[in-house]
Amino acid sequence: MTKTIQEALRWASSLLGTAGADADGARYVLEIRLDWSPSQLQLHARDALTEAQWTQFEADVARLVKFEPAQYVVGVAPFFGDLFNVTPAVLIPRFDTEELVAWAAAEQGQATTGLDLGTGSGAIGLTLAKQLPSVAMTLSDVSPAALAVAQINANRLRRAVRLVESDMFAALPERFDFIVSNLPYISHAEEAVMDESTKRYEPALALYADHAGLALFERFVAALPAHLNAGGAAYLEFGYHQRAALAALVAAQLPGWQAEFRRDLAGQDRMLKLTKE
Repeated sequence: MTKTIQEALRWASSLLGTAGADADGARYVLEIRLDWSPSQLQLHARDALTEAQWTQFEADVARLVKFEPAQYVVGVAPFFGDLFNVTPAVLIPRFDTEELVAWAAAEQGQATTGLDLGTGSGAIGLTLAKQLPSVAMTLSDVSPAALAVAQINANRLRRAVRLVESDMFAALPERFDFIVSNLPYISHAEEAVMDESTKRYEPALALYADHAGLALFERFVAALPAHLNAGGAAYLEFGYHQRAALAALVAAQLPGWQAEFRRDLAGQDRMLKLTKE
């Protein structure tokens, strides 16, 4: 027997709550499956699901109860007003990263070349390609599987970009006017306090780094002078507790460079801009 949307969500919330999983995931999968906005879902709360819709929702909730992220269940995640295809080969784009993209987009209107290093789904680089249409964007990643997802998104969103398989800068000999990167920055010591769905399903390659989460930043900072044009800027996202360590790293490895830190909407230090004075 089928249910109304309201009844279906109440059923899912009870099931997911008992399991300790995120009940909001059920609402998200219904919005995507029905192609409705949150307000539309609320307006139609008393509408009955069809048998096919109810069967699909039951299957989706069965995955959610195992802590699978809702974005992987339906295969898409929102970012900066677009929906991006996502698979377990890429991180799920987060709202916090939109702030990093907005910072770069606001300042790089005169740039001609940009790099999204460690692109994953392509959310950063493809958004910047839209926001800065005169910029030739390069998107790179060490993971061929991630690049395949980024290519799907580039094709679907009709964004003309260059994709390069590269371990950091290894296959990128050129310089860029700006570089944006959301590098892996989580220490393995933090795994015990991480969200269960992230630990189980999102790619470890894109999450964790050695040296208390700083290993990729160390490589990035060492290589940056050879890959940034004069007057250029690099924009980085980092963990809320890493500001002091990053400031010390930049001071030691990039003398004469300016480090500007910014806080996210929650008031945490989360973003860094590097420029040569």
